Amino acid sequence: MYELKIIWFLIALVENFYSTEAVERTVTTKVGPINGKIVTIQLPDGNSTQIAEFLGIPYGVPPVGDLRFEKPVPAAKFNTTYDALNYGLPCPQHYKIDNIFTIASPVLTSEDCLKLDIYSPQTSGSKTYPVMLFIYGGSFTKGQSSTYNGQNLAAYGKVVMVTINYRVGPFGFLSTGDDQAPGNYGLWDQHLAIQWVRSNIDSFGGDASRITIFGQSAGGVSVVFQTLYSGNKGMFQRAMSESGPANAEWATINKEEAYLNANFLALKFNCTIPQKQGSSEIVRCLKSVKDFSLMAKYASGNNDFKWTPVVDNDFIKNQELQTIHHQQPPSSKAFFQNFDMIIGTNGYDGHYVMSAHYPAVLSQMKTAPIVMARKVMRGAMMNLLKPLSPNNKTLSAMVDAVMFEYTNVENPHDRNFNLKQISDFATDNVFFIAAAKDVASHAYMNNKTKTYQYEFNHAYPVLPPGNEWLQGATHGGELPFVLGFPSSLPGYSPELAKMTWPFSKIVMDYYTNFAKTGNPNKPRNVKTEWKAYNSMDEDYLYFPMTGTTEAGRYLNARRKDFWFNYLPQIVRRGTES
Repeated sequence: MYELKIIWFLIALVENFYSTEAVERTVTTKVGPINGKIVTIQLPDGNSTQIAEFLGIPYGVPPVGDLRFEKPVPAAKFNTTYDALNYGLPCPQHYKIDNIFTIASPVLTSEDCLKLDIYSPQTSGSKTYPVMLFIYGGSFTKGQSSTYNGQNLAAYGKVVMVTINYRVGPFGFLSTGDDQAPGNYGLWDQHLAIQWVRSNIDSFGGDASRITIFGQSAGGVSVVFQTLYSGNKGMFQRAMSESGPANAEWATINKEEAYLNANFLALKFNCTIPQKQGSSEIVRCLKSVKDFSLMAKYASGNNDFKWTPVVDNDFIKNQELQTIHHQQPPSSKAFFQNFDMIIGTNGYDGHYVMSAHYPAVLSQMKTAPIVMARKVMRGAMMNLLKPLSPNNKTLSAMVDAVMFEYTNVENPHDRNFNLKQISDFATDNVFFIAAAKDVASHAYMNNKTKTYQYEFNHAYPVLPPGNEWLQGATHGGELPFVLGFPSSLPGYSPELAKMTWPFSKIVMDYYTNFAKTGNPNKPRNVKTEWKAYNSMDEDYLYFPMTGTTEAGRYLNARRKDFWFNYLPQIVRRGTES
């Protein structure tokens, strides 16, 4: 999981950007006066500038006691000036530590975590700026707003950057599949934060009529779900999903499995669960647990995707979800199409899946005899394809087809190429194909808003030993460039900063242009026009290793056709037989 670890490591280094002095600044909002600070930061190119920073602003009542496993309640107005000078604590979670990078777990977490952070280029005066609200990823089980420091993006892009905490793990997504614990509390947290920003951001120099929500991985999935929820009407105008397809198999969980997960957690705490009224007893017992950190640890289990959104027919309605699973007439998905959208993936997103869940497979593919390597490769493919297959016979046929498609028949002993192919398979199966469906669904007969697709493949130039075959961006690899502080990664040097900052500016130009106008090509000039996607031309923008940008059409066309058309034929035949 080193891709995510790289990103999480950034927070330990962002203090490099602070000056030794900060001037406090107070703004008046609809919820009362809020005190922040004006800080001087130094961008990687050496230029200094000032931004206003407001940290740890509560947008929701602490979801504790009877409010645990419930929709969030808006925070009360402030009776006195609120000091927004420090980050709020992360929501309860259990960080997994591996031996790729040593990352310290948070010393403290808290259920009093519904806080947000604001970074604004407005240090005085009345000029307003577009707003970019970021939703973090982390498999719906981990994450915190402070990791994604928005200083540089706000300063360079001239946008108001907002990051939010929301509940994760069972605190955010436990569900009994009924009205006792419907689930999706983390999504409701995000919605409440968006409402808060819509109502108050003008006090921080933000333009409430130009709000863009964006997120990565589980945060990207959350973004798409927010665009499907009709309660967000008028709350924001644009959305960007980075390697977070709502069409992915891992993006939701069915009610039956959700209940089993809740039951499993309750048994860990010796809850007595009767056959009748089991749901109410699960919720009552788990609400009474005092040691929330122990609950987070138990809940982490071995499956990162155990605590995920559920189709509750409240926030996520099955009818709305079908608009991205299947292309529907525009009348049935009008709300989804009210937002301009950017949707994309990274070239090596799938390496996260392999390194996190199948490290032994990667190890054997690097060193084991080629016959054994192919066997373990087949086993990994079988596990990843199992949710898509109606029976074992069909599963075997699917694996045969996938092995053929992702095998280098001209040189089967090329280990680096085989590693790339298993990564391509995982990328397609877990991220790219689902994202391509999101793109196609949003663009289908859509004359109201624009759809933009990208593939990001510019790798950060710091890779752990043994991964030299990785010639592109892994999962989360775009975030340093999007947020504008790649120089703070491990191995930082002035030479590295000078090398990466120009490309980061290219990426930030596209993103902030989109936030400003809905068009990634203006107002700031870009070298390569990013054309909108349509079902005829399927235009996309490519961010390659070269540090430039390239316009393209029909992204990964053969791989896409294989998953869109060939594999479904095998599944249909297996279902009918």
